[in-house]
Amino acid sequence: MKDETDITDVFNIEAQNKKLSDEQKRARQQQIDDVKEILKLSAGRRYFWRLLGECGIFHSSFSPNSNQTAFNEGRREVGLGMLIDINAADFTVFAKMQNEYLSALNSKKQAKEAKDARPD
Repeated sequence: MKDETDITDVFNIEAQNKKLSDEQKRARQQQIDDVKEILKLSAGRRYFWRLLGECGIFHSSFSPNSNQTAFNEGRREVGLGMLIDINAADFTVFAKMQNEYLSALNSKKQAKEAKDARPD
């Protein structure tokens, strides 16, 4: 049987929503609305970006120590859950967060280069 979800629904959000009761749907919508409000603020976007990094979603969970790998995967699972919430709130905001992060890095790099270029 063919999955009828929209091909752009990468996180299968529509299929997940169909399985929820009305009360669960209202609670889930409140969670998404809360995330939307947080993401309106640049401080909120920076906070989520930092948490996603700390959860390890931007790198592999593998470690030669299997216990460490399991721990890393658990932490990463939390980050992926946050990413699902972020994308459910606003599918375009992750790219905006990434651009803001890269702009901040570039500004810091330029400030450091300017400081290093000054004669003391």
